[in-house]
Amino acid sequence: MEKIANQLRELGSFIPVHLERNPKISTSTVGWQIDHSLRVINNVVKVMASSDPSQYKSSFNWRKKVIFFLKKIPRGKVRVPQNLMMPDVFNEEDLNDAWQLATQNLALLNNLHPDCYFEHPFFGQVHVRETFTFFVIHTEHHLKIIRDMLK
Repeated sequence: MEKIANQLRELGSFIPVHLERNPKISTSTVGWQIDHSLRVINNVVKVMASSDPSQYKSSFNWRKKVIFFLKKIPRGKVRVPQNLMMPDVFNEEDLNDAWQLATQNLALLNNLHPDCYFEHPFFGQVHVRETFTFFVIHTEHHLKIIRDMLK
């Protein structure tokens, strides 16, 4: 939990430069990267909080095992699911609100039943403990992009 909390603080530190872009690194802005990362956290926790833990079924997923083992998402290989696509226009207030909500949602996630889950398009069902790992890997992926954009 501490790792993702630190990453969230770092994401928040980039909000003031949300309009920056570097087309050599990404077609999006820093704000898009921040918003996407926060949107994933907030949407996943919302889905998990409403999931039925008795419906969780543990199963082997080789993609999940590889990504969780490597702790890295390959850049440019995966496209954002359509339901998480959003415009590339953000304001500081909305990003700050999403950041605050993500901070609250991490605390909520920590208190969910261990078998609460969400359905990932590549990994299948992901339960609470795995979700913390997923958040760290996913957020670090976008933080690296942001850091590269701002170099």
